[in-house]
Amino acid sequence: MKKSINFISFNKSISISILTIVFLILTGSNNFSDNFKISKALNSEITSSQDNDRFLIWVTFKDKGNNVNELLSQPQRYLTERAIQRRMKVKPANALVDFTDIPLNQNYISELTSAGIIIKNRSKWFNSISCIADKDQIDELASKDIVSKIDLVRTYKKDYDNVEFESSSSENIPENNSSNPDNPLLLNYGSSLSQMQIINATTAHDSGYYGQGVVIASFDAGFDNLQHPAFDSLRARGFRSYDFVNHDTIVGNQSGQMGSGSHGTQTLSLVGGYRPGNLIAPAFRSYYILAKTENTDSETPLEEDNWIAAAEWVDSLGADIITSSLGYLQMDFGSVRSYDWTWMNGDSCLITIGADFAVNKGIIVCNSAGNEGFHSTRNTLMAPADGDSVISVGSVNSNGNRSSFSSVGLTTDGRIKPDVCALGSGNVVAAAGAGNTGYSTGSGTSFACPMTAGVCAQILSANYNITPMQMRQIITQTADNSGTPDRLTGYGIVNCWEALKLGRTLTGINSAGNVNYIPEGYSLSQNYPNPFNPNTIINYQLSMFNFVSLKVYDVMGREVAALVNENQNAGSYSVSFDGSGISSGVYFYTISAGDFKDTKRMLLIR
Repeated sequence: MKKSINFISFNKSISISILTIVFLILTGSNNFSDNFKISKALNSEITSSQDNDRFLIWVTFKDKGNNVNELLSQPQRYLTERAIQRRMKVKPANALVDFTDIPLNQNYISELTSAGIIIKNRSKWFNSISCIADKDQIDELASKDIVSKIDLVRTYKKDYDNVEFESSSSENIPENNSSNPDNPLLLNYGSSLSQMQIINATTAHDSGYYGQGVVIASFDAGFDNLQHPAFDSLRARGFRSYDFVNHDTIVGNQSGQMGSGSHGTQTLSLVGGYRPGNLIAPAFRSYYILAKTENTDSETPLEEDNWIAAAEWVDSLGADIITSSLGYLQMDFGSVRSYDWTWMNGDSCLITIGADFAVNKGIIVCNSAGNEGFHSTRNTLMAPADGDSVISVGSVNSNGNRSSFSSVGLTTDGRIKPDVCALGSGNVVAAAGAGNTGYSTGSGTSFACPMTAGVCAQILSANYNITPMQMRQIITQTADNSGTPDRLTGYGIVNCWEALKLGRTLTGINSAGNVNYIPEGYSLSQNYPNPFNPNTIINYQLSMFNFVSLKVYDVMGREVAALVNENQNAGSYSVSFDGSGISSGVYFYTISAGDFKDTKRMLLIR
């Protein structure tokens, strides 16, 4: 009898479901046939909204048109020569570009604009545009054959009680024009000496490494004092800039426009400032691209589409490094519009995937870990610092101890974060405010991040062939806690000179063992690129002769591929993995060499 009742109930539920579907189709209510294109998060927002509400959304296209192969063969049409040269460090000459690099289909763009859609940003990497639309427009978009998906753009509330926004403007340290004849170093760092010494960047300066020949992109809220003397040499070399909030090339404050930012002035001075006797940053001879990606006027100023658009722009211009002192996390508690700590697994947040895409294309990405402090049972990270290819940076004080505000790991999938630390407490920075020639102090992981990015530039100036994943490896391997990394400070405080010395011995990715140096230990690196489609490279190191097994498994633990199964000498190795015959999803690769065993995760996205 019980089985009969369940069977009848099951059939009854099927009948009700079918009738519901028929009703929706016949009445056209919410256009059921197209409703699957609208994400769960966006549907939740629509359900709880008022009739006249509008939404910031991603609209993803089904494809990029019919001339994809033609465009793949002509990367110079949408990438600068410098960008192409940078990619050659990480990609084969015949595969410098892929589907993500192809520009959006202009016919699809025209169809949307003709329907009254005003585009905010475009993303070729995600084959999407961002725009603001109401319910009726969203339904109309979902009905279009060219549209495959509609989702929310994540927007976030900035906490102005955050340590980085505690006022330091009242503290104005006047410019020091006196020399220091007792200084044993070649350069006079003035009050900025301690922040440079703690990361051992002064030794690299004394050896002639200033970030020369490197292009650094700085993403921030705005740069209100670019006429400051600390930027004299930066301006003399020339720089590119773009305001992704107001869509013009001026990243300073302008009357009548959205956003007024000084944070960018401070962070820029920590990566590229140069004013002897006052402030000298690690990469004071690099070239710079400045992107304003945050609207400080809004209650929800951090928008991931601005960050992604900026990343695509600087990629096309040939940037080598992105330093981003912006974090993206929860806007309002429980809001579907925001991420929270449970998303911090390296694969979920769109901005994190975007940051990993940038690394895939040869860009070193440094991002502040966040100022959310300590939590005993979970991480307090902010995206995209959770990315497995991103160098996430925490803060220490002048004694080398973790700053109380500095965010902690682990990621939800168990990886060490932050990766490294630098001084982020009481940093000397260029003073904000147009016309101000003095200096002030500030604290936050946002101030530790640009100093680490500057170190990466110094290392690149010693060996430009270093790939992003090699950079991440050498700065973690030489940091002061590399032997016992933890969730508080990661691998420890960056040591520029030791990392640079190791970096000079490295060559680019190759298929054979690197005989230039013998590694000090065994290691398995994160695959590169990650996410990938369909090819990726896995690097590992052996400190002595051993039998090596390297295999790929799916999430069910089934073996997918055996990449290495042989005796190998000590050295650095790279192997490629072709995922063209398997479905999208998460995979694991495991190495076994003597007593050394390690497993890492990778993501295949089609």
